[in-house]
Amino acid sequence: MSLGDLDELVLRCRTEEGRKYITEAVTCYKAGAYRACIVATWVAVVYDLISKIRELALSGDAAAQQIVQDLNRWQPLIAQNDMGAIKKSLEFEREIVDICNTKFGFFEGMEVTDLNRLHDDRNRCAHPTYQGMENPYSPSGELARAHLVHVIQHVVSQVPVQGRAATAQILKLVASQYFPVEVDKAKVQLKSLGLDRARESLIRSVIDHLTYGYIEGGPELKGRRQTLGALCALSEMHPDLCGVRIRNALNSAGRRVGDSDLLYFFGILKYYGRTWEMLEQDNRNRVMEVVRQCADNIAEHVLPIALPVRDMEPVSAERIAKLPVSVLRNVAQQSKHPVVIEACVNLYCSSKSWDMANSNYQPLEAIVDELTQDQVRRILKARIVELADLPGAHSFGAFCRHIYKTQKITNAELLDTLNTHEADYVARDLMRGMDDIPF
Repeated sequence: MSLGDLDELVLRCRTEEGRKYITEAVTCYKAGAYRACIVATWVAVVYDLISKIRELALSGDAAAQQIVQDLNRWQPLIAQNDMGAIKKSLEFEREIVDICNTKFGFFEGMEVTDLNRLHDDRNRCAHPTYQGMENPYSPSGELARAHLVHVIQHVVSQVPVQGRAATAQILKLVASQYFPVEVDKAKVQLKSLGLDRARESLIRSVIDHLTYGYIEGGPELKGRRQTLGALCALSEMHPDLCGVRIRNALNSAGRRVGDSDLLYFFGILKYYGRTWEMLEQDNRNRVMEVVRQCADNIAEHVLPIALPVRDMEPVSAERIAKLPVSVLRNVAQQSKHPVVIEACVNLYCSSKSWDMANSNYQPLEAIVDELTQDQVRRILKARIVELADLPGAHSFGAFCRHIYKTQKITNAELLDTLNTHEADYVARDLMRGMDDIPF
């Protein structure tokens, strides 16, 4: 690692105060004063951790408030050379890493070991009697640099909330009715809590709580768009780490939840694009059965989400074919999927009376601009080819006027088809430019 790399690391310091202390240590390192560098690095750790504890105290953390009270009580006594206060203060400084780890969960894994090694090396550098006056401790530049890097990565670049306390704070933010549902805005909120550079353990914890919480949690997370916004935002910030956790949570929850809670999988499918590929076959089967068997009022919300999933297209098409007109219309207003369009055309071309044609036109009207030329031709010829009683229905006139104006097919072809398929009066009215076609 070059000196320039160290300078870049310094820029990752979260606060100006932390940057000042660590810059002092880097200056010692650049000057070759490795003992001074290690001592200054430890000083930066102590100051930064105390600053974090004070921040937690201000946010209402009881353990942090107690520590701050102790520190505030010791300071005036130390100024009076009170040996008891000095002893307690030194003992706190000596144990500050373990305190922050056990009480606040600031660290994980080997990070505590790295910081305790720094403390041991600091003692060797600052206390000559550790190794004897005739052999002063001489740390290498590599050791000093390693301590600098560890402290920047583990301490001064991190936010003062980790572990269970951090997870609780993040979930409280997401549960707010004012948390944004848009992914980009959700990222801003999560980054404000340091989740763009948080430890893996915190990210894993939050992802698990969000995924399980959306499907089977309490009212503060279950089924809420804010929960999905946070889940999608975090998965974009840490895709590799979050993907594995979301996969495990989805499949575990899918095997456990009751039938009614399976509907929440469609919310995740809608907003988190990788959901289907993450589901294992048994859970896929359960979700597809929801499409097959759900009530009509549920189907109109489920089908627009299921249709884009190729594996669910057959069962979706089967379900759409059984929908009443009003529900198909609602589906068509939400989805312009080819299966929906074809179903609307099939329904209209099956009309056996004018009243039925006018009713069956409602879904078709929602997707009329999405029709292919062949589908337009099919409808125009349906009177002869499929024995559909369309000419004479007000809806058929409205359809023809729309095709005439938008020229989905040429006007010449439209008029010719009408004249040869028992709808010549419609062709005449179009040529006259009438505003309405009489029954």
